[in-house]
Amino acid sequence: MKKIGIAFGVFLLLGVVVILLLISVHTPQYEGKIKIQGLENSVEVYFDEHGIPHIYGQNEKDTYHALGYLHAQDRLFQMEMMRRVGTGTLAELLGEELVDIDRFFRTLGIPAYASITTAQLQEEYSTPWREATEAYISGVNEFIENGNLPLEYRLLGQKPRAFSINDIHAITGYMSFTFAVALKTDPLVTLIHRKLGDNYLNALSVEMLPEHHFIPNHYPDSIKTPLKTTKPSLISLLDKLPVPELEGSNSWVVSGKKSKSGQVLFANDTHIGFSSPSVWYEAHLIYPGFEFYGNHLAGVPFGLVGHSRHHSIGLTMFENDDQDFFELELDPQNPNAYKYGEEYLPFEILNESITVKGQEPVNLEIKKSIHGPVMNGVVPEIEALTSNPVASWWVYLNEKNRALEALYRMNHAKDIHEVAQAAELIHAPGLNIMYGDSIGNIAWWAAAKLPIRSEKVHSKIFADGSDPETLPSQWYPFTENPMSINPVSGYVITANNQPDTLINGKLFPGYYYPGERWKRVADALESRNDWTINDLKDVQLETVNERSPETLRYIVGQIDRRDFEEFDAVFKYMENWKGDHQVNEIAPTIYYKLIYHIYRLSMEDEIGEAALEAYLNTFMMIRSTSFFIQNEENPWWDDVNTLEKESQGDIFKKSLAITLQELKAQFGDDITKWRWEKSIIAEHPHPLGSKKPLDKIFNVKTQATPANEESINKLAFNLNGEGIYRVRSGPAMRILIDFADVARSYSVLPTGQSGNRFSPYYKDQADLFANGKYRWQYMDRNDIIKSAGEPLILKPE
Repeated sequence: MKKIGIAFGVFLLLGVVVILLLISVHTPQYEGKIKIQGLENSVEVYFDEHGIPHIYGQNEKDTYHALGYLHAQDRLFQMEMMRRVGTGTLAELLGEELVDIDRFFRTLGIPAYASITTAQLQEEYSTPWREATEAYISGVNEFIENGNLPLEYRLLGQKPRAFSINDIHAITGYMSFTFAVALKTDPLVTLIHRKLGDNYLNALSVEMLPEHHFIPNHYPDSIKTPLKTTKPSLISLLDKLPVPELEGSNSWVVSGKKSKSGQVLFANDTHIGFSSPSVWYEAHLIYPGFEFYGNHLAGVPFGLVGHSRHHSIGLTMFENDDQDFFELELDPQNPNAYKYGEEYLPFEILNESITVKGQEPVNLEIKKSIHGPVMNGVVPEIEALTSNPVASWWVYLNEKNRALEALYRMNHAKDIHEVAQAAELIHAPGLNIMYGDSIGNIAWWAAAKLPIRSEKVHSKIFADGSDPETLPSQWYPFTENPMSINPVSGYVITANNQPDTLINGKLFPGYYYPGERWKRVADALESRNDWTINDLKDVQLETVNERSPETLRYIVGQIDRRDFEEFDAVFKYMENWKGDHQVNEIAPTIYYKLIYHIYRLSMEDEIGEAALEAYLNTFMMIRSTSFFIQNEENPWWDDVNTLEKESQGDIFKKSLAITLQELKAQFGDDITKWRWEKSIIAEHPHPLGSKKPLDKIFNVKTQATPANEESINKLAFNLNGEGIYRVRSGPAMRILIDFADVARSYSVLPTGQSGNRFSPYYKDQADLFANGKYRWQYMDRNDIIKSAGEPLILKPE
């Protein structure tokens, strides 16, 4: 027994040694000295109490080189996942389960477009943004070559290849795709249009409805001038993505006339899929003549969101429709040609080979028309809808990519004019660029190339590809894009809702949200003129949706309570709900299951289970629900599989009966225990976290959150029959700035700054985020040094 005990002790000691060794070789270095190649001078870095690097360089090149090194130290595996999605090479690293994802992105054209952009950049003369980008890439590659690689590579038995500027272009391509909602929506709209007709479409909010809220335009007439200074479905396929999708966002900027400080207030929270690590990497860059505190996408050297001491930029999704689909007519004599006007044109046929880990390569044939690539083979919904080829025309692939230049210019801008000029360079994805500055300007630009479509085209229904007039050929000028510069209201707000008409009086089509979030913010800002950023915390964290309780009360009003005597107490919760989604509420638990069953019983008989799932994942569901529910003559009420004609009341009664029985079985007889927190799972999944036991190592699970579909603090989930809802997305950061004290603004990330599992900053902000707390964004050196440990000095080799 003594020998067994000694052996066990030795085994345990060896295990501890192995764990400590693993930690030591995979942990980021946050202090001390590191010699790295490529620097001209030493760079001093202070990491504050939440691991945000404050990088002090002596010139631009050294500072961006240091940023690349540090970004890779904390987020290299996230960069790996992002670039592999954008280059269509996931299967090479993760195996055959990801082949379909690679096929999809290669067919869509993102890797090829990245290569074209890279070639175009190499032909240009040297520019500041190119030099800064190349310095950043050198820093990333220095870490890959000599740094402590993250644990994920050891688990996969891989070493990363060198990073390239082509990878950055591929990453921006993936970001653009996540903003392109058409692939998830247009096949469904076309299906309903063809199978059921306009009567059924008209019962949904395919286009905006009168009760929805529009963003008002205010074209420039007053700008302050600064002083001179310095599944068998696309949905199930995309569920396999090891990186999050960018989904929505809120932002508002308040002028000094409505703030207590008399200075501009700035707020932004971008809505992005939950993941570990979360999307944004914060970095504060300082070198002579430049200072900027930015939020960076993995592998991108410039902040998409951020602020200097004199200006701030933020973003939300514009949600404009920038992708059309064209059904092609094949040549009866040649399946490799299609009709276009009075002639038949040959498809361009590309053959590619997809490398698959541990297996033989997979061949891929891509057919391209004048409209774009044929998507049938990689989008099951299109394959099921028609046997004709359907080609994708996408703005992103039809203009030169100047995203890096635009971001560099916005980070380095000296005034509002330079930001506007940079915004004009963005062609896709469509972004709402939000702006505020220290001299009182506030602004919003809808930045995108907006195509001029033919009157023959419904932008959400497949068009006739044989008619040349259906193909967009021109753009509206940027000066006609929606925008608001220093409006008399004293604020600008965007929340993914429809902007008002262009100068020409046209509403540009899109996939806009109904504007409930916009209205709640607008109502709050109208209520007073002495706002502080501490007051704005309450607005940013609000979980109220006014429309949902109205919808629920309408349903209750159509139901005979005598049919539900067993559940009489339930009606009190349904009638008295104010639309809040706090975790102790009862009504949301009832409401979302009830809405699911109403949609299921109404729509599944006409369009099937897969299309219903697709619908529940679109903007249309959120935008249509109130309109859908309150339409007594809605054709969807009738079950086409029965002889009798079902009514609105029939569907409501049956749905409530199922809902209450399921909740009773799920949570028990005591209705007071049907709390919302029991239905919510909040977890930030890691790319390797889908495999047990790696989920326990890498995923970040938090307490239940006040999940909801359309309040300001939007924590989104998918409706389902299970009644357990996984929060799929939410604010990927929360930022609040008062230009009266721009050096101490607020922010918080959903998990932490680092993506390295052995970093103390891997999930140190998770509880702050879940509990609605914030931390400082420091800019003053004294604050930074007080909050930091010893500096990290990056020295020339």
